[in-house]
Amino acid sequence: MDTETSGAIEMLRGDLRGVESSLREDLRDVELSLRSEIGELRVDMSSMRNELKRHMEVLVESLRDDIRIIAEGVVSLDTKVESIRRNNNLR
Repeated sequence: MDTETSGAIEMLRGDLRGVESSLREDLRDVELSLRSEIGELRVDMSSMRNELKRHMEVLVESLRDDIRIIAEGVVSLDTKVESIRRNNNLR
């Protein structure tokens, strides 16, 4: 191999090392950025989970109240129907 070709190969090797080094730095920067964003997402998700939990607790409590009201109404109606049956049987 002649000196010109050998020099060109060495120059290419140097360029490749530079590109490799630059890519490694870029990848490290991307990794740090992603880690930061993932941390922020975790905080956001935790906050959303807590908010959703509170919201669901309110909905469940409201549903329980509705069920209790309906149950009381059914008991009241049952009492009225039973009273009407007794009055009709007495006649």
